[in-house]
Amino acid sequence: GMLFVFKRPEPHAFYMKNTLIPLDIIFIDSNKQIVNIHKNAHPLDESSLPSEGPVQYVLEINGGLSERWGLKKGDKILWK
Repeated sequence: GMLFVFKRPEPHAFYMKNTLIPLDIIFIDSNKQIVNIHKNAHPLDESSLPSEGPVQYVLEINGGLSERWGLKKGDKILWK
């Protein structure tokens, strides 16, 4: 996966313009709590995929992994 780290919490939006595989895009606030997840975002799609509020982190993982791992809005994510 790829973790994007922003300096401060703000609303963010991503798109899939140059991405060739489906991704789950996980928006995470400054407390490392999941704000929302866009599951199986479509490859090459230029549609905006926004956060549902201010986020400081965005984690992109292979499409379907958030479902397999049972991730949902409100869950905490921890990393070192």
